[in-house]
Amino acid sequence: MPTYTLEQLEEEGPPYALAMLLRSFVQGEPFITYGAIRNELEYQIGIERIFPTQIGHVAGSMMDKILTIDPNAPLINVLITRGNGVPGKGAGWYLAERYQNPRLQEWETITKEEKLRLVERERQLILQYKKWDAIYKKLFDNSAREKIRAISENEADYGGLPRGGAAESEEHKRLKLWVSNNPKKIGLSSKFGKGQMECPLESGDTVDVMFAEKDVFRAVEVKSIRSTDKDLKRGIYQCVKYREVKRAEAKPYESDIEAILVVERELPVELADRARLLNVKYKVVSVNTVDRG
Repeated sequence: MPTYTLEQLEEEGPPYALAMLLRSFVQGEPFITYGAIRNELEYQIGIERIFPTQIGHVAGSMMDKILTIDPNAPLINVLITRGNGVPGKGAGWYLAERYQNPRLQEWETITKEEKLRLVERERQLILQYKKWDAIYKKLFDNSAREKIRAISENEADYGGLPRGGAAESEEHKRLKLWVSNNPKKIGLSSKFGKGQMECPLESGDTVDVMFAEKDVFRAVEVKSIRSTDKDLKRGIYQCVKYREVKRAEAKPYESDIEAILVVERELPVELADRARLLNVKYKVVSVNTVDRG
């Protein structure tokens, strides 16, 4: 297994971390998770596994390099966070020094609500700052910005399977059919019969599988073994959308509505955090197999 040192991460990681942050501005993402940066660095540097906790060293090194160019630059490192949008204790040290507030050094004692307020205040400064491109070019000569991988939105090459493209994969079809026929195995009550596949909503969206019993609805989005982390993340937000659209369809009456994400591998930690934050239940099942030979 390839090895690495913290010094290597602190030197080679910042160009990719800052490149991903700057791209996130264009795409409307409010932050970048430790896990996303870890995955990119594993690919770019050729390391099999980096411990997520060590990405904090990358964030700190990146910020230190930025401050050598502009000591007053906003603290962009606070936008490298856990899946719930909260950065680790290293961010507290930078905020404490910037705003002369020693209490922030005790980051773990600060409430989540206050942490989010601090990050949001800094995020507004970050978005208003006009020198990011110039700083990046001066520090890193744009090399990593050209190398970071494009984000795949849909099912793609996972576990050696060929790229899925726009068409629905056989694995997705198989998982969808299995879910339709097995409500109890995804934690639903026995009162539900077979689910309706490809159920249309008034918004124009289509739910993979809808279970209905009188005024009780369970909308299920499935993500097969082929799904990338980005596709799993999209599935979480699809569940939020389906839940709210179905709730709106029922107005002015109230209905019992939930959306469930069914996947074939454990969610990365940052996505599991995101799912809990958004009150999206998920269930891991094994329907398809992957030939890794």
